[in-house]
Amino acid sequence: MSQSYENLRGAAGRERLFRPRRYKAAELFAGAPPKLWFDEEEFALQDISVQGAGCIERGPQTADAVSEPGATGLLRLTQHGRDLFRAAARKARVTPTRGGAVAGFELTCDHFDLHRIVRDNARALAISGAADADNGVTAPREYRAFCADAAAFVGDYLQRIDRFIGPIEAKLSPEERDDIARSLSEDAKDGWVAVLHEGNRLAAASFHNKAQRIAMKAFTERVVTQMLVEGPGWARCYYKPAGYPGDFKIMNYGYERRPEGKTVREKFLHLLGMIASDAIVSRMETLAGLISDYALSRGALADATKGVRYAITSVGAGPARELDDILAATPSHISWDATLIDQEPAALDYVYERIAGMEGRERLRLSALNISFRDMLTPSRDAESFMDNDIIYSSGLVDYLNPLLAQRFVKRLYEYVKPGGQVIIGNVNEAPTGMIWPLEFVTDWSLYFRTEDEMRAIARDIPGAVVSVISDPMKAIHFLIVEKPA
Repeated sequence: MSQSYENLRGAAGRERLFRPRRYKAAELFAGAPPKLWFDEEEFALQDISVQGAGCIERGPQTADAVSEPGATGLLRLTQHGRDLFRAAARKARVTPTRGGAVAGFELTCDHFDLHRIVRDNARALAISGAADADNGVTAPREYRAFCADAAAFVGDYLQRIDRFIGPIEAKLSPEERDDIARSLSEDAKDGWVAVLHEGNRLAAASFHNKAQRIAMKAFTERVVTQMLVEGPGWARCYYKPAGYPGDFKIMNYGYERRPEGKTVREKFLHLLGMIASDAIVSRMETLAGLISDYALSRGALADATKGVRYAITSVGAGPARELDDILAATPSHISWDATLIDQEPAALDYVYERIAGMEGRERLRLSALNISFRDMLTPSRDAESFMDNDIIYSSGLVDYLNPLLAQRFVKRLYEYVKPGGQVIIGNVNEAPTGMIWPLEFVTDWSLYFRTEDEMRAIARDIPGAVVSVISDPMKAIHFLIVEKPA
């Protein structure tokens, strides 16, 4: 039955302030959205309406390089170097994140003609193909040959899956598909690790030549990435549905190592990604060992009847899987006050739900702060929550920070630990045993891959600190340990 006009209702609350529909850029532009430029700042377009756009500025950022909210400038949408749109705009908001910054823009005297931009974007992609992605610089012949060999290695397994498993796959249960995918990945592991090490070697050799790195990454995406992203883990790393790399679901893929996907092909490719991310598990286990060893060395003489508590804080906590290992590695008279800091509310929700059934849960008192790392650099009442710590650690955040910001950040953490306490920082390195090729070149996951000397340099301005650097057993991660003298 129809309603009379006087009974019709509009929106309520804040929804009464109507805004034009926003479209997800990946969907609107069929997976290949244009880049957004605000003067000289480059952004990845996330969503767009007729009036404005939301973006991600990915990769390591400097505080000085990001314009402030309210700044005005020229906004451009480009595809393969071709301008699709130009107009004056204002930066309405900017929020620093682990992977860069989230920004919103509004046009000041124009509007986005979405139909025309979508059409011109498709035309630019069709005309340019992949050639423009290299900016006139060609990937070295040795690297192109390597990518061909890597694709052939993976393609050989996919061909066998299609030929021998494909005809019977419809009759297989999910568990049987998992089992076959695991068997295939185990068979491929040694050869795939050799591919990863060679990729890391070649990537590190050209990493600091920006033009060549761009060309090599573009070639990798065309030849290797597009094959691997059929696997769910590779796809999540590459397409970054959370808007930035390294979200807690990606981390959980690495920890759980299950054959994700529906088909044997998808599951097998996903498990190749888990082999590539072995260092994630090694990093977590090494970190847990450092924290446990700290407590064991200082709590050995404690009265077991009275017990001893240690205060620890994780910055960029993610799924905080190290807590399981810390509890398992320490005796019952050692308890923990753990503060978790993360910009992602879903990650903190996940931790609270998971630890509810954790063995030894009674020895863990947990609190959490949903703030960004930059909030920690600004004195505030939040800082009171993690003052006077025994250990403050961060195993996947400083990788995103430029040297000056990393120094400032670690120096601030050092202020929060008590005498005798430690700051522990994990960071990926450039070694062949690391992850520079699968992260930076295959999945466009930009980080600072640091040497041991560069790790030490982060703490060089902290007077009196006792500084050491160790590596995980895989030699893929460096750990900076900054101890405050007792």
